[in-house]
Amino acid sequence: MPLPHKTSDLIPKLGLIPHPEGGFFVETHRSGSIPMSSKGQTNLAVPDSSNGDLVVESNIVPVDTEDTTTTPPANKKSRTTFRRGSNRPDGDERRNALTSIYWVPTVQSPMLMLATNCSDHVHYYQGGLSFAYYLLDPAVVEPCLERVVLGPNLERGEKLQVCVRGGMWKCGEVLLPDGDGNDDGQQGYEYSIIGEAVAPGFDFHDFEWITEEKIQEVVCSSLPSPTAAAVDIRKTLLKYVFWAAAKIEGEGNTVNEASEFYEEGKQQENRTKERS
Repeated sequence: MPLPHKTSDLIPKLGLIPHPEGGFFVETHRSGSIPMSSKGQTNLAVPDSSNGDLVVESNIVPVDTEDTTTTPPANKKSRTTFRRGSNRPDGDERRNALTSIYWVPTVQSPMLMLATNCSDHVHYYQGGLSFAYYLLDPAVVEPCLERVVLGPNLERGEKLQVCVRGGMWKCGEVLLPDGDGNDDGQQGYEYSIIGEAVAPGFDFHDFEWITEEKIQEVVCSSLPSPTAAAVDIRKTLLKYVFWAAAKIEGEGNTVNEASEFYEEGKQQENRTKERS
């Protein structure tokens, strides 16, 4: 049976709820845990912690983000992956080894708001509309904004997978069919289905909203005089800044704000109606 075209028909089939970053989602796998039970945080109470369900990210020696044979040292920064204990109030460095979700942006809630996460993500196109990602590496002196489209139209350069390294900035939005006949199979869909695998497993303590101030600092302020390209990047990214990002980050309330999305009730019902 083909996928339903309407978001409202897909929601009960997959058990979707509104996602803090936009659209809908459901967690389908968390190593050693019942999916959704830990509300987007690491479940440390796995039945057997010796079987690899919990992992600790090793300290990694700083590495250059550019090839030293082609890039002058002045144009590089170092990237260091730190242990993640400081992200959690309990100081625990362990994470579930792997998590996976269905993420479903919709025509009514088409945008992925600008954020970053410590873990690597792999995104898989699984049906519906195409989705355009904007990716930026904040660890380089003059960041470039990359646009990659996840979707089935390979002849247009769309990708069936999009891999995003931990620490990258990420945002994007659903693409509507342009009616030129090359995307007839996507006509009528109100959503995109994207599978996401995250390793080490997703934990909202490792997640950060990117604020307007942070964009200015990373994209423009690091240069003596912002280039036209930097100004254009800033303009593009500002569209995807979550309206409450500065407040949430300033209060250190990211985890609590996200946990509230898992609670059933009127708020969840209202979000579901708005997004579908």
